[in-house]
Amino acid sequence: MSNMVAAHVPQAAKARALGMSFTGFHTGNLVGLILSPLILMQFGWQALFYTFGLAGAPLLAIWLAAAPKPTPKPVAADSSTQSKGSSQPVSVWKLLSHPATWAIIIVNVVNHWGYFIYLNWMPSYFSKALGFDLRSSSFLSLAPWLVMAVGSSAAGFLADSLIAKGYSITKVRKGLQTVSMLIPAIALLFLANPNISPMAAVAAMTAALGITSLGQAGFVANMSDIAPKQAGQMFGLCNTFGCLSGILGVLSVGFIVETTGSFVHVFQITAALYVFAVVCWNLLCTGDKVF
Repeated sequence: MSNMVAAHVPQAAKARALGMSFTGFHTGNLVGLILSPLILMQFGWQALFYTFGLAGAPLLAIWLAAAPKPTPKPVAADSSTQSKGSSQPVSVWKLLSHPATWAIIIVNVVNHWGYFIYLNWMPSYFSKALGFDLRSSSFLSLAPWLVMAVGSSAAGFLADSLIAKGYSITKVRKGLQTVSMLIPAIALLFLANPNISPMAAVAAMTAALGITSLGQAGFVANMSDIAPKQAGQMFGLCNTFGCLSGILGVLSVGFIVETTGSFVHVFQITAALYVFAVVCWNLLCTGDKVF
């Protein structure tokens, strides 16, 4: 996806394209949350794998039919005929050598830490900490994902419109990413209050997860800003760090909640990580081409 956007979408529409793509991604979470309990109760857990596996087949066919085919590159007679701007392989170590890459990695690590905690623990929080029954917990868990699905596209349109008005790419990427983490950090501090009302907690959780979608026009779009010809490689590299962080986050929450009997420390730690990521992002991020 990153390679396709970088290669086939003009700079003026890049954030919108990524935003709409991630809207589809988050919509998938919504559909899964709605359908999975129904399928599970009616047909058993095996049916979940058959249903979603079979649903992927027509989507794969559409992708193969619609996705642009890569253009064969002409073979140069010798190295002297290669233009200075031609695409050259960039090693992982070279990508890791620049601060701009580490800006994305740090934000990606913190983003995935929070994302996978929400994905795996939000229904448990609504049920165990707020006292909602299982049905209510499942329903309320939909709200943050709905906001995130809408917010992803909205963030893309906002970013592209700001750039079109003359704001620099660096300022737009920094600004949206900062908002996408500082407001959730504040929301998490509200959630850390043990006396928060259930409805206020639902609103804060929706804000904490939903507003992070602005980051699709922040750190995600920034990957193809700094490395337009290595956007896929950059996405894979940064997402590797992010996924490892997500695994660690889910395990850590289980340990913290089991030890303390509360989600308070989980929210406080995640809020602190958001602030740390914002500081690193504003110090290291650039919207200029680096690789």
